[in-house]
Amino acid sequence: MQDEGDPQPGSLGLAESEERYRLISQIISDYTFSTRINPDGTLFHHWVAGAFERITGYRYDEYMGLGGWLAALHPDDREQDARDMEALKANQKVVTEVRTIMKSGEVRWVRVWGHPVWDPVKNQLVGIYGAVQDITDRKKVEAEREALIRELEAKNAELERFAYTVSHDLKSPLITIRGFLSFVEQDAEAGNLERVRADLGRIRDAVDKMQRLLSELLELSRIGRVVNPPQTLAFATLAQEAVALVAGRLRERGVSVKVAQGLPAVWGDRARLVEVLQNLIDNAAKFMGAEPHPEIEIGMRDQAGEKVFFVKDNGVGIDARFRDRVFGLFEKLDPDSEGSGVGLALIKRIVDQHHGRVWVESDGKGHGTTVCFTLAERDAPVQPS
Repeated sequence: MQDEGDPQPGSLGLAESEERYRLISQIISDYTFSTRINPDGTLFHHWVAGAFERITGYRYDEYMGLGGWLAALHPDDREQDARDMEALKANQKVVTEVRTIMKSGEVRWVRVWGHPVWDPVKNQLVGIYGAVQDITDRKKVEAEREALIRELEAKNAELERFAYTVSHDLKSPLITIRGFLSFVEQDAEAGNLERVRADLGRIRDAVDKMQRLLSELLELSRIGRVVNPPQTLAFATLAQEAVALVAGRLRERGVSVKVAQGLPAVWGDRARLVEVLQNLIDNAAKFMGAEPHPEIEIGMRDQAGEKVFFVKDNGVGIDARFRDRVFGLFEKLDPDSEGSGVGLALIKRIVDQHHGRVWVESDGKGHGTTVCFTLAERDAPVQPS
């Protein structure tokens, strides 16, 4: 390491300088530095040693020609750097983590140790000694761990809702069945066949409700485990197939469906994508309310270069407070509505599996709802979520 009186790197022969730094870089994974404070308050790297080129991608002379530390600092970390400088000017040591932009354009995280060089006579900062360590790999591991923790927390919360709702929703029809079995027995003994038929009808409805819930839960559990080979698919064909599957409800409620012209091809699991559209169309038809001319539109718009597919209706709409909730497992904004609240959760899981996003747009109750989603580009892997 040089003293302040030693020659600067630029005064050495180029070959000798490069060889020195190459040898030092082989044994040091970080780089150390000495910075002087010029009379005008600007910083000047007096010297650097260690893995400087490996971390920055620049030779020393290139780095200084670029403008030094501040020029390579990530713009979003300049406020943090300014706070660190204020601490150093107060004769305080600094340990900080910021991003630096390499010569290649790659952004890397570094940890910086800064030690103030203080002039007791002038009572001011005159230089900084320190070290820089590349912590990019550690930051990646931390980010992956945090993402995993968030995912596990979400899964646990979903599991809690799952356990509670399944218990509640399965208990309800079982109570109904048990209650009406006693009524059947009483009515049979009394010879009241009409009441027996009514009691059996209630039991049948309860059994159907249980069967529907169990089927939906089984379907939800299959997402992420059963993956059909992805392929190029005409989105218009998927939409028409989904409309045909929901034709009964559409006729029953007098809903007209318009599929836009010129829809592009998409990449994905055919059965699952039809399932997404089928659920969205069925859901839209279900919540038309008293709309005299119920309509559903299936289309696509370009949004900042991204293809956004949508299913739009002119039904009851959704309050802005509940737009994020609707994709949760067993979330039902109207507890008296049919269904178990699994449909939109299933849609989100399929879209996630296709590396896309799904969200709701609505101007509020009475103004209709648009459910939008994106999908992975062609040849992207369709994997379990």
